[in-house]
Amino acid sequence: MIDILRDLGAFAFASRLKRLSDRLKSEVSQIYEEEGIDFSDSWFLVGYMLSKYEKVTVTYMADALGISPPAISQISSVMVKKGLIRVDPGEDDKRQRILSLTPKGKKTIHALEPIWDAVTECTEDLIKETGFDILGAICAMEKGLEERNMVGRLRDRLKG
Repeated sequence: MIDILRDLGAFAFASRLKRLSDRLKSEVSQIYEEEGIDFSDSWFLVGYMLSKYEKVTVTYMADALGISPPAISQISSVMVKKGLIRVDPGEDDKRQRILSLTPKGKKTIHALEPIWDAVTECTEDLIKETGFDILGAICAMEKGLEERNMVGRLRDRLKG
């Protein structure tokens, strides 16, 4: 079978990472569904962070996760509708939005923890099967982009 993304090599690197990410997220979501847990993998980072910190502002969470505050707000609004988290105004600054798990959210996270442990173990196994330090390589790429972003690299390359 033809695989255009694989054939494109480095040119489609980001697309291949997204495809791999989408596949892993979809398969983990299948397990959530099979276990009867109403939780979307797109909520994972918000849910996980709230499981480790009792209360977190949207801005702090966005900075810690490297996600925009509007994206955090969008995810949290869906989780509020599902009854998993609550949003309260800040004590000193009423414009702040403070996120925390509801009792239902805590129960859901508790049910997810064994799955998350298994995801970690299975992902570690999958990485070991490659024989490469993929996480180390990704960290090195992220550091390289912090030092010189893709825009700058592309501009320099296009100038000749």
